[in-house]
Amino acid sequence: MNFWYAGALLLSLLAPPASAQITIGNTAVDTSTVIGGIDIPWEIVWGPDNHIWMTERYGRISRVNPQTGQQSVLLTLSDCYATGESGLLGMALYPNFTDTSWVFFAYTYQQSGQIRGRLVRYTYDSSAQSLVNPLVLINNIPGNTTHNGARLLFLPDNTLLMTTGDAQNQQAPLNPVLLPGKVLRLHTDGSIPANNPTPGSYVYTLGHRNAQGMFQHPNGRIYISEHGPSSDDELNIVAPGRNYGWPTVNGMCNTPAELQYCFANNVYEPIRTWTPTIAPAGMIWYNHPALPVFQNKIILTTLKDARLYVLTLNGAGDTITSETQYLNQMFGRLRDVIADPDGNLYLATNGNSWVNSEPFTHRIVKLSPRQSSSVAEHKQPTASVFPNPLVPESRLRVDASLIGSTARLMDLHGRLLHQFEVTEEENQLNFQALQPGIYYLQLPKLRTSIKLVVLR
Repeated sequence: MNFWYAGALLLSLLAPPASAQITIGNTAVDTSTVIGGIDIPWEIVWGPDNHIWMTERYGRISRVNPQTGQQSVLLTLSDCYATGESGLLGMALYPNFTDTSWVFFAYTYQQSGQIRGRLVRYTYDSSAQSLVNPLVLINNIPGNTTHNGARLLFLPDNTLLMTTGDAQNQQAPLNPVLLPGKVLRLHTDGSIPANNPTPGSYVYTLGHRNAQGMFQHPNGRIYISEHGPSSDDELNIVAPGRNYGWPTVNGMCNTPAELQYCFANNVYEPIRTWTPTIAPAGMIWYNHPALPVFQNKIILTTLKDARLYVLTLNGAGDTITSETQYLNQMFGRLRDVIADPDGNLYLATNGNSWVNSEPFTHRIVKLSPRQSSSVAEHKQPTASVFPNPLVPESRLRVDASLIGSTARLMDLHGRLLHQFEVTEEENQLNFQALQPGIYYLQLPKLRTSIKLVVLR
């Protein structure tokens, strides 16, 4: 069977194995790749359909089958502006998603040469496997190539919280009129709740630099992880109407000027700071017995530090009593973490550099309790294309386990050019329609994409 694409397998000798058995603390853990070859997964959410819902920063929203790694693309944004750390960022599913299938997400776009942020609501059409009926909830939020925040969280009253970064404008976080550097609260139609701290304002808290992690503890407290400058990354408790000090206060109130400002302006100090900085990102509260090393603790992913931080809270939930670090550099930068109902963990990796020098090489890694049988007995699928650089006789060879899967041909900008079902172990390729350049081919369960090189 002929296919309209061509490629060459991109391998990294330094990359961790697709599956392995490791020990975290005293807990034996199996690790495996759910899906590879994706491009900066920023948010992962466990859906009520038992799939992983995922945003990729260049503008794609997908559902991923955690058993097979099969990716179903629901939407690729045409107006998403992704450069530096901007692009498609946070996502949340409506709490009563089974009855009202709303999907909320935030992304950056360009307007008159300026970067702006937008919060939108779409409806999931399960029959068409797509997101439809867009509604803009908040528009024209000042953005930047960095410091866009954009983590989302639903509260029990079905109002939505959204973090915004300072967009590199240090005049904004403490200005209650401006949206950057805040935690915002709104209704699902974009209206402002009447019981917000300031009537008629989305602003729930102010004085933030760049909060990229947020969860609600069973005790009701809301926690956010926040990037500091050259020092003092923070873990904060969100309390409505409170001031978190940035940029006048960096970390704790511990200089004479900071102490004076904090006393006069109701500043809420962080419960944990990190210097040197670790670039904290997504986090969850884990309370499942499946992985005892994490049970009843905060699991925090980090980018710069490229490891998991596991934090223990005191009974009141206002003090960190212990901290342990795991997976040091094992999977590169870690952007987000979720747990499924069985207690398995899933990590979204972000490569080895924030500049994304190797697109479509990121993945979702699963951590699960070690099974009696070895992970090594369950061979990870492989694929290769030869020869490369490409010639008319180039062929794709795949493991039999990949037959029946969908292959997706992407350009360097993440645009889908072609997709097809793989039906044979070895296939003759036809790449005549491709222009000279580099492309990427995605196949489920591969650790990385196949890099396609076309010469003329």
